[in-house]
Amino acid sequence: PIPRNLIITPNDRFYIQQFQGISRVKAEEWQLSIGGLVENPITLTYNDILKRPRAEMMRTLECIGNPVGGNQIGNATWAGFWLNDLLDEVGIKPQAVRARFHAADGYETSVKLEWITQPGVLMAYEMNGEPLPEAHGFPLRIFMPGLYGQKMPKWITHIDFIDDDTHRGYWENKGWSDIASVKTNSQITIPTHIAHLPLTQNEITGIAYAGTRQITRVEIGVEHNDTLTWFEADEYIHGDSPQVWTQFYARWQPPESGSYTLLVRATDETGFTQTERARGLLEGSYPDGTDKIHNIVVMVG
Repeated sequence: PIPRNLIITPNDRFYIQQFQGISRVKAEEWQLSIGGLVENPITLTYNDILKRPRAEMMRTLECIGNPVGGNQIGNATWAGFWLNDLLDEVGIKPQAVRARFHAADGYETSVKLEWITQPGVLMAYEMNGEPLPEAHGFPLRIFMPGLYGQKMPKWITHIDFIDDDTHRGYWENKGWSDIASVKTNSQITIPTHIAHLPLTQNEITGIAYAGTRQITRVEIGVEHNDTLTWFEADEYIHGDSPQVWTQFYARWQPPESGSYTLLVRATDETGFTQTERARGLLEGSYPDGTDKIHNIVVMVG
């Protein structure tokens, strides 16, 4: 049987995405400045952030460019400090409508205020019990519940509150979504595409994720001889929050040898269910992420 523990993605296997290489930031030279339309601008050093009250959370992170069934998604335990406490100290002025982020690598993006002022926004300096690796944003990155990684810069150096609601960042100016909120998605991780399975009971497992929405149901589809049937997964493992992926497990007994297509669809707490089938393996996600149905082919017997 496949182990039933909640999977933590090791740091060296966690996906990496950046727009122009990995920044090498020296902790002693780095600063985080929060300014713009605030009452009390502030600049913090690395030692300053380490002195703030510590917070820790397990969270899943996904790239908006993650294709159907792709590996640009991971789950880790992150530690740092809650941003809301710091925002209370700086005092956002009423005319501010967006928060603009700037990072040490030159990356820039922005979000509407409701994303950065919501509960659970973490400024992370640790990943899986270790200082944030360079490739994952050392010395600091931001996490905002419900968003793809595009909106949560690594190597962050500036947060400025602005009254310009038309501001768009690097990826947004290339046509990617300005909202970039996570879509409900799922994928089969075992078996893999073109796997050969025995003509006995097999176990199908995978992950489902919907940002801040809880996954409530996962179904497996089996297509054989032009007939498609669906059945619900037998078992689920949830994290301490909907912001952690749900792992699903299903037992399947193929009736005969041959080629089968296996599909997976998830339903979230709003009642939304994935409906559109991906046209091929690793179908793209431009411009706003994807909720298309992952499907693979396996050979039985």
